[in-house]
Amino acid sequence: MNVVTPTNPPEVVRLPVGPALTFAVFGAPAAWLLQLIVNYALSAHACYPLSVPLVTPAWPRLWWWLIGIDVAAVLIAGGALLTAWRSHVAWRGVDPRSPGELRNRFIAHWSVLTSALFSIAVVFTIVMLFIEPVCNH
Repeated sequence: MNVVTPTNPPEVVRLPVGPALTFAVFGAPAAWLLQLIVNYALSAHACYPLSVPLVTPAWPRLWWWLIGIDVAAVLIAGGALLTAWRSHVAWRGVDPRSPGELRNRFIAHWSVLTSALFSIAVVFTIVMLFIEPVCNH
C-alpha cells in the first residue's frame, strides 16, 4: 500500500501542471503575435501619420523602441521554450495507464514544438528590422 504523507507527495504533484504548462504552450505564440501587432502599429503610425508616407519616421528613436519590443518578445518566447523543455523532461516516463498523465505528457511534447517554431518566428521578425528600413514605401 502506497501511503501519501506530507513528506512523500505523489509523483504527479511534483510535475509542472497548470500555469507552467499553459505558459509553455501559449507563451511563444503570444509573444510573436504581440511583437507583430505592436511593431506594426508603431511603425504604421510613425511612418504614415497623415495621408502622405514619410521617408524617415516621425519619432526619431522608433527603431530603438522596435528593438526593445523585439527583445522582450525574445525573452518571453525563450522563457516559454525553456518552460516547455522542462515540462517535456518532467512528463517523460509517466504511467501509460493514466489518461490525465498521458494528456499532460502530450501537451508538454506539443509545447516544445510550438515554442521552438514561434521562437524562430520571433527571431526572423527581428531580422527584418536590419534588412528593411522602418519607413519603406
